[in-house]
Amino acid sequence: MKKFQSNYVLAGIAGIGLILSFFLIQKFFGGDGAAQALCNALSETGSCDKVSESSFSAIRNIPFFGDVPIALFGFAFYGFLGFLFVWSERDKNSETDYLRFAFYMIALGAVVDLALLLVSVFVIKAICGLCAATYVVTLALLALTYSRFQEIKEKSPTKILPVVSKDFLNFAIAILAFLLVGQVFGKITTSSLTAGEHSGASQVSRALADYDAAPITPIDIVGSSVEGDPKAPITIVKFADFNCGHCMHTSHILRGILRDYEGIVKVVYKNFPLDGNCNRLVQRSSPEASSCVAASAAICADKQNKFSVVYAGLYKDTELGVMHTPATVLKLAESSGLNMNSFRSCLSSPSVRQQISKEVDEAEKLNIRSTPSLYINNKAIRSGTPDEQFLRELINKLMKKV
Repeated sequence: MKKFQSNYVLAGIAGIGLILSFFLIQKFFGGDGAAQALCNALSETGSCDKVSESSFSAIRNIPFFGDVPIALFGFAFYGFLGFLFVWSERDKNSETDYLRFAFYMIALGAVVDLALLLVSVFVIKAICGLCAATYVVTLALLALTYSRFQEIKEKSPTKILPVVSKDFLNFAIAILAFLLVGQVFGKITTSSLTAGEHSGASQVSRALADYDAAPITPIDIVGSSVEGDPKAPITIVKFADFNCGHCMHTSHILRGILRDYEGIVKVVYKNFPLDGNCNRLVQRSSPEASSCVAASAAICADKQNKFSVVYAGLYKDTELGVMHTPATVLKLAESSGLNMNSFRSCLSSPSVRQQISKEVDEAEKLNIRSTPSLYINNKAIRSGTPDEQFLRELINKLMKKV
């Protein structure tokens, strides 16, 4: 009876890790409700945004899936552990084998958690409270399973092979199911909650007060891509990456702003690719240089006055999980009516790299390390997907001064 209860206690703790990981998935895809509130309660305000918007928060541009947050693997990890503890009750003769398997999985998970913590502290220089909470869950599972693991005579890791072989199909189905559920429902629930999560008047009031108190930071917009009336009195500057989920959500919001405030707002787009191939401020380089390719395509499209259609097309590909490659951007350019000879020549020209480097240099001066980062009339607002209600109220307020 004691072991029976212990297995379900362990499954319950794994369930806590599952829930926390799901909040992290929602946070990555732009959800700022319960996930944001809980994260802020567990860490310094803004730390969760900095971590979720960093280049280490996801494996980007996976075909058919798009951006896959690292938190999704945590969701599958805790979900599978819970499944494993419950499954062990089904076959009591193999309970020791399942426990041995679970212990080594948790030990591996603890090593991964340590690596992620080191990246957060020394590279991103921010600690996400929700992430830290999952590390605590892993340590709790490790401590509880270790006490039972000590009772096992055969402790060799090789002893887990028979149970894995015996139940491989069931285990594989369980892991794939958790990966699919986490990715799909993380996106769906984020989309359904986004409209209602930011409606609190107090949050908007605080954001407006923060904007008023923010210092003015002049930004050079000469040579950058612009949508809207160039003479519009309100300027939104967006530093972004074309493989960034938050940037994609922000692009939809800004399209609505441009539509509803025609002649009043213009949006200036600056590139901050989260890829060391073209951004010296980012340590990790993608073998495909996908973000750099997309940024180059946008700049080249702008040279032919086709920025808007290519910009929208690049984010549409991102949403569909299409990786940006020379072949995909050439296809997009052709369907958008660009002069293909000029576009091909432009993609490989030094001037494009110089433009990206110029915008990265400017981002460094502004201490930008994540995307999207927005500035409105030379004042920064909180990084990440912006609150649309706040944006509209701020624009209405600024309109009274122009």
